Amino acid sequence: MKKKLTGIHPLLWMFFLFISGLTIADLLMPDKDFSELENRYLKQNPAFTMASLIDNSYTMNYESYVNDQFVGRDSWISLKSKSESVLLKVENNGIVYGKNDRLFEKYTSYDAEQLAKNLAFLEEFAAGKENVTFAVVPSGYMLNQEDLPAGLKLVDQKAVMDQMPAQVPSAHWMDVLPVLEAGNDGDLYYRTDHHWRVHAAYLFYEAYCREKGMEPVAEADLPLREIEDFYGTYFSKCKNTNIPPDTLTFYDIPVAEVTIDGQSRDNWYDEAALSSRDKYGAFLYGNGGLTVLKNGDGGRKLLLVKDSYSNALAPLFLNNYDEVWIVDLRSFPAGMQDLCATQFFENILVLYNFTNLCSDTNFYRLKY
Repeated sequence: MKKKLTGIHPLLWMFFLFISGLTIADLLMPDKDFSELENRYLKQNPAFTMASLIDNSYTMNYESYVNDQFVGRDSWISLKSKSESVLLKVENNGIVYGKNDRLFEKYTSYDAEQLAKNLAFLEEFAAGKENVTFAVVPSGYMLNQEDLPAGLKLVDQKAVMDQMPAQVPSAHWMDVLPVLEAGNDGDLYYRTDHHWRVHAAYLFYEAYCREKGMEPVAEADLPLREIEDFYGTYFSKCKNTNIPPDTLTFYDIPVAEVTIDGQSRDNWYDEAALSSRDKYGAFLYGNGGLTVLKNGDGGRKLLLVKDSYSNALAPLFLNNYDEVWIVDLRSFPAGMQDLCATQFFENILVLYNFTNLCSDTNFYRLKY
């Protein structure tokens, strides 16, 4: 019996020292505000109150705080990712690992009820107007079917989008999928992010200009800028460190005047953010409520109601309009009716990604 205990004893001491070392390191290490690997703000130490202890919110918040601030968290996440790759795991945290180092959201269902509400709000907004165009950007898997894992069944976005024109009859429907399919070079979407690449945005811009009888600027004449080491939203969810980074691309279009929520900016993108993890967040400085881009005083104005897919697209329209007014309903509290009454917009474009259109709960703001 003593011999067996002697054999176990060193292991117990090693375990004790390991746990003690981690605990001491955890107590001595300062808290981090932001995780570059996960591209999100980390939970901070919650304030203690008797009320929060009684309703259990303090315990839950403290548990989240400990999980976020655990010493060596990024290293443990990377180790977990590498272990899953060795075990040939094909998905993590709702992200599927496709071919050619491409990541996809496991989008197997959508909120049909919320979509119907949003389309009804949009129809109410478009009623009585003759200059509203409605367009929906499909998710990347619709253009990269060959890279999906075999047998994976995702939402058929085309089938749902084909029903949308009848639900918003007051708006002119612009079908984006055929436009992208015609120019699909296999690289229209980022591998590690849900957004389309700027070339795909240009294909839409070109088609929109043709529909409106305008001459699009030639893509070859646009100053292309490339930023290396871009990891997007899909990577931030799955943390698959075996996936190589993307190259973020955009057209560095000069803009004479930029105003975001009433604050003047030097440019339409945040140069400093291009060196951070959230590089895509540099465009339009994120998702401000009302952004106004101006390159002239001729009076031709476009109103763009959008999600983040338009953040790199919007400056392109300055080649055909003097001003582009950009509304993000998530940050625009109210005033759409006043905005349309006080400003004359030659055209109004409502452009959303399919998944955002089905989940956004802010479309009611179109009414006010």
